[in-house]
Amino acid sequence: MGEIRHVNYLAHLVLGGADSDVRLGNFIGDSVKGNRLTDYPPPVARGIRFHRWVDSFADEHPAALHARAALRPRLGRLASVGVDLLYDHFLAKHFDRCCPDLMGLERYAQEVMADLALRKNEMPLRSQRFFTAMQDHNWLVGYGLQKGMEAVCRSMDNRIALRLGVPANLKELFAAAEDFGVPVLEDEFFLFWEEFRRKAPIELRRQTRAFASPGMAAEK
Repeated sequence: MGEIRHVNYLAHLVLGGADSDVRLGNFIGDSVKGNRLTDYPPPVARGIRFHRWVDSFADEHPAALHARAALRPRLGRLASVGVDLLYDHFLAKHFDRCCPDLMGLERYAQEVMADLALRKNEMPLRSQRFFTAMQDHNWLVGYGLQKGMEAVCRSMDNRIALRLGVPANLKELFAAAEDFGVPVLEDEFFLFWEEFRRKAPIELRRQTRAFASPGMAAEK
């Protein structure tokens, strides 16, 4: 399941800020493996590195670990994917609370998608395909509605079945969350998000300084 493990696109985009190069790298991060990031200009590579930092931070955070355990009885080995989707749902649903400095979810999604559309040809084919689906179905806004996220889950189930040849049950995401208690999961998400948003700009500044260093080694 490694190739579809991280699917929290809205969180990635918000945390990465407004720089177009970083946004592009952040969006395509799952499609760029190992030291292939050296194929990209340094500002885009910085976005890829930031994407990897976001994934690592989320993987290790106690709230995400607890949510993964809460979803596992129904979702099994797809629990980590379920947490990504559920957390993007919470972020979209409570966007004004989580991102009071931004312009509201619909306007934010329009701005982000317009920027990425201008750079679609720079994306790997896998990212281009996902971007097209995201654009056609207005997924970033749809994440905020249970019906919209359920449609994303069904699409993910189909994708897993086609690409990996195994059955998937992400369509049970909300049933899994309700079994445990959605309010508890939401409260833990808010704590997770506050810490994430506080630390993300620090990490971006650190990476900016690192890329400015002439002796920086290529990632292995």
